[in-house]
Amino acid sequence: MAMTAVAAPSMRPWRRQMGVPRWGAVVGLAVERWLEAERDQLVLWLPVMLGGGIALWFALPDPAAWCLVILVLLASGLACLAVGQGGRAARSLAIGLLTAALGLGLIWARSESVARPVLGGPTIASFSAKVEAIEPLVARKLVRLTLLQIGKGVETDGQPVALPYRVRVNLAEADAPKSLGTGAVVHLRARLMPPPLPAVPGAYDFARVAWFGGIGATGRGFAPVVVTTPSESGAGIRVALSHHIVSRLDGSAGGIAAALATGDVGAISEEDSEAMRRAGLAHLLSVSGLHITAAVAATMLIVLRLLALSPWLALHARLPLIAALAGAGAAIGYTLLTRAL
Repeated sequence: MAMTAVAAPSMRPWRRQMGVPRWGAVVGLAVERWLEAERDQLVLWLPVMLGGGIALWFALPDPAAWCLVILVLLASGLACLAVGQGGRAARSLAIGLLTAALGLGLIWARSESVARPVLGGPTIASFSAKVEAIEPLVARKLVRLTLLQIGKGVETDGQPVALPYRVRVNLAEADAPKSLGTGAVVHLRARLMPPPLPAVPGAYDFARVAWFGGIGATGRGFAPVVVTTPSESGAGIRVALSHHIVSRLDGSAGGIAAALATGDVGAISEEDSEAMRRAGLAHLLSVSGLHITAAVAATMLIVLRLLALSPWLALHARLPLIAALAGAGAAIGYTLLTRAL
């Protein structure tokens, strides 16, 4: 019995279009066939378009430009759906444009949700604050504190001053009280400044990092630092683990080991840090997907091998699934430990 070949539904509109040059119809049909063959992989472009929208937020100068681009992306996506007559190319392009608009909107919403007041200019003030985080900088003989402001500060001349909600202060190791820990309330005097802008165009922008971290000022604290409410939890497991590693390995070797284990790079000397930057190896010290993948793989391998020692479990339990769940737990725990969020 003779059979007539029928084009795929997503290809039919191209044959129904009127007034389109023959070469245009041929190209459109070829694109539709290619997209039809690659339909299972098209979803992989969603994170690319989402990231592209996020990148637009960093590239564009102000909210007016963000609004304009979002409207253009939305209008273009809807226009593709309207004139594409149901073709896969039109749908794919429309979804990509709408996803880019979503990415731009998400990063804009994120920046607004973390917005905090920023210090207007340099000032020296005394204030009370709650210790949110402690980061030892062993190589520089400093302790970095992230503080949550309590009440208003007082300037050197006795005038009250409104300080940002969160500030970051460096203390000399000798000035840090022994009872200092996460959750403690301290009273100190510090010289504070707004987060610095890039030294040259395209350089590291700490002000942007501080904005997303809610940090409105940075500076240097002076002795005496008085602990008015002691900490009940100490410095935390991350600092304790870093201290343990550094105490067992001298010099930058301990600092590098601590960086790989906890993400704490404070014990690496500036000379060694510069040498690693020049060698192109500095990225190995920052916790990334490579480190988390290694932790997950090691956890899955160990759990799988240990559980397989039991014949009953090997025969009756889905060991790969259990190992995968253990690896997922390890990934979450390692990410929280190293603050790699």
